[in-house]
Amino acid sequence: MKCRVAELNIEILSRYRYLEDICGKYAADFSSADLVLSASREDLEYEKRVAVDRKITQGKLESVAVCRKLSLELPRFDSFMLHAATFELDGRGIAFFAKSGTGKSTHMLLWKELFGEKLQIINGDKPIVRLKDGVPFAFGTPWCGKEGLSQNRSVVLSDLCFIKRSNENSTRRLEKSEALKLLLEQVAIPVGSENILKLLDLLDRTISHCNLWEISCNTDFAAAKQSSSIILR
Repeated sequence: MKCRVAELNIEILSRYRYLEDICGKYAADFSSADLVLSASREDLEYEKRVAVDRKITQGKLESVAVCRKLSLELPRFDSFMLHAATFELDGRGIAFFAKSGTGKSTHMLLWKELFGEKLQIINGDKPIVRLKDGVPFAFGTPWCGKEGLSQNRSVVLSDLCFIKRSNENSTRRLEKSEALKLLLEQVAIPVGSENILKLLDLLDRTISHCNLWEISCNTDFAAAKQSSSIILR
C-alpha cells in the first residue's frame, strides 16, 4: 500500500485490511518511497501488551505499531508527530494538547460548535508537523482518533494551546520554557542522541514560531467562548 502523508511517500507493508481502510484518502502512486514501514509479529505483541483496550483487533494493533515506527523516523525529515487536536480557523493553525481523557477533542468540538464551518479540523489526534523554511506546517494523517476527524491537507501552525481541566475557565500566555516541557510530553522520543537533539531543535523552532497558551477549562460551551475570546483577539 502506497500513501502520501505530510508530503512524504510512504509504503506500508500491511497484513490486515484496517490500515488500508484508514489510509484510503492518502493513497498515492509513486516510484520511490521515502519510507517503507511494516509491523512484525513482535511489534504486534508489544502493542498488545501496552494497549489500554484489551480487546483491540490485530488490524488496529498493526496500525498503532506502524504509526509508532513512523513517528520515530520523522525527525530525519524535519518533522515530528504530535498527540494533539489541530484545526484551521481564519487562516490560523491551532493545536490543542492535553493528557489523555482531559478533553482536547471535547474543547475543539466546542470551538467547532461556536464557529461552525469557519473552523476546519485538520486532525483530531496525531497530526504531523513539518518545518519548511523554518515554518511549521501541521498535516492531517490517517491516525486521527476514535472520531476519525482528519483532512488530507495542511495549515501553518500559529498557536499551541495546552489544556488542563478546571472548574473555572481562564486562558493565559505561556513562557517558552513552560511550553517546551509540556510539548515534550506529547511527542515520541526517538532512539539515539543525534535524533533526540534533532527533535529538540524542531520543537524549539516550532515553539519560537507560535503563540503559546494554557487553557484551564470545564466542558461547558462557555469555556470555548472564554478561550477563543483571548486567543483570537
